Amino acid sequence: MNSIKFFLVLFFLNVTLFAAHVDDFAKEMGYERDYKTALAKSKASQKTLVMVLGADYCPWCRKFENKTLKSSLVKTKTDKDFVVLLVDKKFDIESFPTKFKTSFTPRVFFINPKDESILLESAGYVKKQEFSDALDKAQNLYGVAK
Repeated sequence: MNSIKFFLVLFFLNVTLFAAHVDDFAKEMGYERDYKTALAKSKASQKTLVMVLGADYCPWCRKFENKTLKSSLVKTKTDKDFVVLLVDKKFDIESFPTKFKTSFTPRVFFINPKDESILLESAGYVKKQEFSDALDKAQNLYGVAK
């Protein structure tokens, strides 16, 4: 019986720590955490919405955050030309449209804010130069769609 209590305490501690990690990382990077807020901000600024889906159990998500999203090459572009939304596919599942739900993480959707269509998407860990190229491509696609 004690082992079950111990397991439950560890489980809830892990869940709490990850939720704090997502919020802290989003705050540190200047990312949004709410789909509707990010969409409204994206529409108002006429910038492509970049939705990054991660998961608490995903080591590739942490690598993507730390190696790619934090890189100066990517951060400079996202700060200037995009609205970035960071969501956890499990904890935030009710906060974004079902068409963006996925079983594979990390997953990034580049979204046209006018009609919420997917301009481009990437799956899995992507290195900073590849992701920078994807940002450029998404920006060009959005420019055409405007």
